[in-house]
Amino acid sequence: MRESLKHLFSNQVILEDKRQFFYTIKPYELINALGTVIASLQEYSFTQKEPAGEAFSCNLYKTKDGNWYDIEEATIAVEKKIIRMLKSAIDAKENTSVS
Repeated sequence: MRESLKHLFSNQVILEDKRQFFYTIKPYELINALGTVIASLQEYSFTQKEPAGEAFSCNLYKTKDGNWYDIEEATIAVEKKIIRMLKSAIDAKENTSVS
């Protein structure tokens, strides 16, 4: 039980403005129009339950080298400020867990 709670809370980030997001990570293959895999990425799926009951969600993608890969369709309806804060929070969390 304790391990499952530890895993659950390890997949959350708190942004500078105190908003809390939960996320999952899974492999994602970017495929071109011909069906060829052009990139193997990690897909970060973020969710936040708003106090008013609305849910916020977005997907961000990262390469195995640690660079963020922007897929326009995935972020078109999301504020750029939130995307920037989510990326920074994940980078900070991953850098501290590696050290």
